[in-house]
Amino acid sequence: MQKHPYFIKDKVIVLAHRGGTNPTENTIQAITKALEVGTDVIETDIQATKDGVAVLFHDDTIERLTGKNIRVDELDWAELSKFELAGGTQIASLEAALTRFPKARFNIDVKAERAINNLVQVVEGLNAHDRVLVSSFSNKRRLKALKLFSRPVATSASASGVLKTWLFCFFGVSTKKLAKSLEGIGALQIPRHFKFLRLDTPRFIRKVKATGTHIHYWTINDPEEIIELASLGADGIVTDVPELAVQTLRKA
Repeated sequence: MQKHPYFIKDKVIVLAHRGGTNPTENTIQAITKALEVGTDVIETDIQATKDGVAVLFHDDTIERLTGKNIRVDELDWAELSKFELAGGTQIASLEAALTRFPKARFNIDVKAERAINNLVQVVEGLNAHDRVLVSSFSNKRRLKALKLFSRPVATSASASGVLKTWLFCFFGVSTKKLAKSLEGIGALQIPRHFKFLRLDTPRFIRKVKATGTHIHYWTINDPEEIIELASLGADGIVTDVPELAVQTLRKA
């Protein structure tokens, strides 16, 4: 587990997937709307431009959102910021987002190694250590970023860490040994299942939570699933429909 002020413990939190999708994912406008409806955390992704600016963007290329088959890292920030997305929105830099929403918690998935330096620079410059969670599918990227901060930020397990946790739970290792393997990890952010692995069984949830580690499930858009996972012990729900998730959980 990881003791860190980032984590909210008194309720099941709602994390807006990709910053919210209305009108366009990972934009200032989407984040604004997500926070207005009561979202607890902005889940987002960062890529890096050619000149090293960390930007809120999921894909390696801008094709899906602009129709232009160009890699993010082939464009300088000045060039990338000129592209218009749906709803008259633009791509946002990480610095702009953290500055615009100074009280919001951000869950940051590092998609590119070249984004790490600016990520650290921005968090350090804004003294935002207590309101960001930094993670990555790649444990190498995650650890590289964490080592560069002057003081700890929250983090969640990478893919290899999730697999190790599932194996430990499957083979019934002790809570003490499981907790040791999750030392420094604040949360598992996981789907309900991955191929043949079930990550939503009562036993798995119970064993992970016994270590003090939080569990966030993605990407959950159905109210019945939201209620089910909350009742099983989920600490957070990552969703494309934050307003619906907030309404569902607060009425439950």
